[in-house]
Amino acid sequence: MTYRVITATLKSRTAVHIGSGQGNDLTDALIRRDSQGRPFIPGTAIAGALRSLLTRLAPRLGFGHPCVVLAKDEKERKKSCNCAVCQLFGDINPSDREDTTSQSHASRIVVFNAYPNGNSSIPLALIRDGVGIDRVTGTAARAGSVKFDLEVLPAGTQFELRLELRDATDEDERLLAAGLAEWRAGRLWLGGRVARGLGAFELENLEYKSIPLETADDVLAYLKSDKPWEDVQGDTGWLDSKIREIAPTSEHRDVSGVAQNWVEITGILQAEGPLLTNDTMVAGMTGFDHAPLLARVGDWQHPALTGAGLRGVLRSHAERIARTLATYNASGKKDFLLKCPACDPNVRDNNKKRRLPLESCDSLLKKSGVSSTEIIGEERLCLACRLFGSTRRGSRLIVEDAPYAGDCPPTLKMLDFLAVDRFTGGGKDGAKFDALALWRPAFKLRIYLENPQEWELGWLALVLRDLEEGWLSVGFGAAKGFGQVELRDWRATFGYLTVEDLPSGLTPPQSPEKSGVFETMTAQGGTDTWRTVAQPWVKAFRDKVLEFNRPEDLKLREDSYFGKVDALYPVLKGGAL
Repeated sequence: MTYRVITATLKSRTAVHIGSGQGNDLTDALIRRDSQGRPFIPGTAIAGALRSLLTRLAPRLGFGHPCVVLAKDEKERKKSCNCAVCQLFGDINPSDREDTTSQSHASRIVVFNAYPNGNSSIPLALIRDGVGIDRVTGTAARAGSVKFDLEVLPAGTQFELRLELRDATDEDERLLAAGLAEWRAGRLWLGGRVARGLGAFELENLEYKSIPLETADDVLAYLKSDKPWEDVQGDTGWLDSKIREIAPTSEHRDVSGVAQNWVEITGILQAEGPLLTNDTMVAGMTGFDHAPLLARVGDWQHPALTGAGLRGVLRSHAERIARTLATYNASGKKDFLLKCPACDPNVRDNNKKRRLPLESCDSLLKKSGVSSTEIIGEERLCLACRLFGSTRRGSRLIVEDAPYAGDCPPTLKMLDFLAVDRFTGGGKDGAKFDALALWRPAFKLRIYLENPQEWELGWLALVLRDLEEGWLSVGFGAAKGFGQVELRDWRATFGYLTVEDLPSGLTPPQSPEKSGVFETMTAQGGTDTWRTVAQPWVKAFRDKVLEFNRPEDLKLREDSYFGKVDALYPVLKGGAL
């Protein structure tokens, strides 16, 4: 018998929210803490993320048939399973039958709670604010449900990871190594609000350790030690040796949900003037009405842009692009309401008899009698909800928090504002406020999309083009000239398991680089080569918008454009206004 354990360090790349499901007077959502007040990541959260990743990877890496959770038939998803993932983590649908037909068994891996690294002090938690943006006015949405805040741990927080293997086979170890290799490559997200920028981790200092328990002395020494894994030297080459034994296959690539490819977009967001990501916690500490968000409490050298804010800007602009195409090709109001490809996720209403402009897919589904727990297909959602996610289906698109990227410490400017009385021409009482803004800062942008379809790549290409040309504003005070940014020096890295998984138009390099279990290739954004490659994807997006039709029971009844603009700006005969 041998005691086998894997240890590593989880270092957060962004802020992290491991929720407790509770709130208080200070915040809507507290992080999880133990009885002594120490934050930690539950082993169930780590095991769940690892199992989900391996469920998508295993069928493409030669580990047999897909897990039943990927089956389209709901009855099939409830059956007992004996796939490689279920053998490692335990059956997803354990059976209590005692006859020989039962294949259920316990997990062969034990994942322990991850506590902050003992070599570093526990950082102070932060309060992160968020609010939905009205798509028509560009201001904060009025619905109370879209204003929220939550407690987070700052970027750079380190946790100690420990996994124990019990009666695991060599195949189990290779499968586990595949998941850990992906985590080591930076594709690890834990906790809540992952798609909105939180919970990105790096896996570092991984070691595989084994202790033989063949003799009574071995067992006695093992039992006497509180932390036996610290008493032996670890094998730092175990992960690489296991990865070399794995060969991706083209089998099961057509199964919905399995891993095929991914794209990661990285670049620099350069502000052209003042930029302010208002943080109420920092504002309260400094006395300013508006102050920038900081990666850590009191760390003025490292401001940050929230992934939630960036994601909101990108989604709002993507919606405008899609609705513009649909408007241009619609024959009239009724035609547009049937073909509108992007709802407003903030527009919700419980009145079944009332229809609102650009009403959200979730609200429409509720009015059509679809419960919030019912599983729905993508065809029941608009194109924006398919790419950016909704309350009914999670998103494959992740927009991470953007850390400061400047070579020099950030420059801060104190600005005063005063509203002018429209009658007297003097300052208006009670309309005086100030702000502490960043001057021409730069931030590192990172966007990740798993299993992108070509129309999704085309949509992102159009958004990135406009971001590159400086059309989008980020943060507070866009109407005052704040937050005008340009995307610079950006590139798109594509990961693929086999050549067939690459999007059309991409030619794999002769000697591709390796990242985790994927091979990768990189395309430099903003170049003529990139525009040539992206052109068929843009066409695929245009065709997708033109062929999109909403189900009759989810058709929009009102809109914020048709019938209103015509009345404001009537066109007379002959084209004269």
